[in-house]
Amino acid sequence: MGAGHLTDVGSKHVPPVSLRTRFERFPATIKGAFVLQGADGNPHAIELRSVRVARVPVGPERPVPAPAVAVNVAPGRDLFVPFEASIADLPPGWYEVRSSIQVDGARSYEYGSRAFSVLWPRGDVRRGTIRVDSLLRVGDRGFRVERVELGRDATTVVWRPQEVPGVREAAARTAGGGKDHDLPLEPEAWAVLVADGEALEPLPAAGPATSARPSRPERRSVAYPVPSSAASLSLLMRLPSGESSDPVALDLP
Repeated sequence: MGAGHLTDVGSKHVPPVSLRTRFERFPATIKGAFVLQGADGNPHAIELRSVRVARVPVGPERPVPAPAVAVNVAPGRDLFVPFEASIADLPPGWYEVRSSIQVDGARSYEYGSRAFSVLWPRGDVRRGTIRVDSLLRVGDRGFRVERVELGRDATTVVWRPQEVPGVREAAARTAGGGKDHDLPLEPEAWAVLVADGEALEPLPAAGPATSARPSRPERRSVAYPVPSSAASLSLLMRLPSGESSDPVALDLP
């Protein structure tokens, strides 16, 4: 979720004000500023209504003390509103800074920052790399899962789309035998990791990412780390339609 992510409360109206959340991470705090600017070519009066640190993708929110701010913002000119939040006693997890502003005394908008992590103790999560090299199939779609990287703050599945043998030929026959018939465009997909029967929470803020190598389009699905207490780990591929591949069991390091 990027620095400019926003949710317009109760509407899909394009916001007249842009807000970017910039901060630096320190051991016990994050310090930064909200960068405000008129986005529609007009000046606006804004009021900072609330600031929170929220767990992602879901979870509790913690209010951050913030001064009452009521200012005017202009197009083409950045206005900086500083903030500081304590993170010393946050449980391990991923978080973002969420802010709410009211524009011209009327409509309210919410914005989210890039995500940051509070690390787990070293003994609480598994570390290492699991080589998979398996072709997982969802309908006529194939996905080559290459490896799973177990990190201290996240688990990353590295995979790429791969054609299932015989599917292109079958599609061509269905379409009338066209030799150069193309398969439908590759739909979005993601890897789901299941530890002891529970899916690890995904981290859209950290992925998926696509490699710059066009001949080998690596993609990455990122989730919360694997607990050291996990006795089993499996992986499956899922489409937005809800269709999933059969799971493949992984050997824990």
